[in-house]
Amino acid sequence: MELIILGSSAAIPVNNRNLSSVALTYNSNIILFDCGEDLQRKFNEAKLKFNKPLTILISHFHGDHIIGLPGLLFRFNLIDRTAPLNIIGPKNLNIYLVMHSKILGLWAKYPLKIYEIDHENKIILEYEGLASERPKNQIPIKENVVFKKNKFFIQYCKVDHSIETYAYSFIENDRYGKFHPEKAKKLGIPESNLWKKLQNGEKITFNSKVIDPYKEGIVDSRNPGRKVTYSGDTTPCKSLIELGKDSDIIIHEATFSNELSEIAKEKKHSTSVDAANDAKDMNAKLLVLTHISSRYHKDALELLEEAKKIFQNSVLAEDLLRLEVK
Repeated sequence: MELIILGSSAAIPVNNRNLSSVALTYNSNIILFDCGEDLQRKFNEAKLKFNKPLTILISHFHGDHIIGLPGLLFRFNLIDRTAPLNIIGPKNLNIYLVMHSKILGLWAKYPLKIYEIDHENKIILEYEGLASERPKNQIPIKENVVFKKNKFFIQYCKVDHSIETYAYSFIENDRYGKFHPEKAKKLGIPESNLWKKLQNGEKITFNSKVIDPYKEGIVDSRNPGRKVTYSGDTTPCKSLIELGKDSDIIIHEATFSNELSEIAKEKKHSTSVDAANDAKDMNAKLLVLTHISSRYHKDALELLEEAKKIFQNSVLAEDLLRLEVK
């Protein structure tokens, strides 16, 4: 699993920082948090494949977080994409894309599903393709899960910004512990579907005896799955702390330094100190400071220095920074 910063600037791109976007690669999947302007060029620079299964998570409808999405979708058509694409975000996401289809000719030959989060009614509105203005399904939201696959799921929460905005957590399922076939053989258990059950941590009955794979040492304890949280734009709020609890990585906006904390509050953004306090309260392992104001385009190290005084394991996002999620 690898995290790649595709854009780390707030509102205005500068020479070394594109607008907000972060990619997470997981097995053959790409999970994309937000789609800042000129995203497809960053895809190229990061050597990301344009025909991989992709899930895009849109935090909110401010331009610096979504304007790159139509361009990326046009690119997918030009390369005859075949891999599935899921796009998740606030209500009106579908009509935003449908209007691009009607006015600019955007279309999708590849499998495409759009999921709108109706936070107030706790449902997801599911649309298929770019032709429908009415949802195909309404899916109840349970435990704030908005997307799920075999090995991971995605949770969301509403955060405190000037418009409806969501934060997201990518959460890997617990991974199976190491299987020791020699111990199964020692107990006389033949290689069969019983081994599969043992590998899954299930108790089996063999020769009239109940065998617990953990107690017998046939399987090691499960390894906790990895967790990556992306804040979107937000002022400090309890919901984000709860969502990001025990994250391996928290990617948190840090638009301003602490001396501009009053401006941050007024604009519903966070300072580097806010981000550090959130990471500490979450019990996160690593903080990535991003969404950096263009006023720091020459030197953003003061933001990192402020954060490190509170949360030592902090890094400053730079475009094309790559971090392994261990």
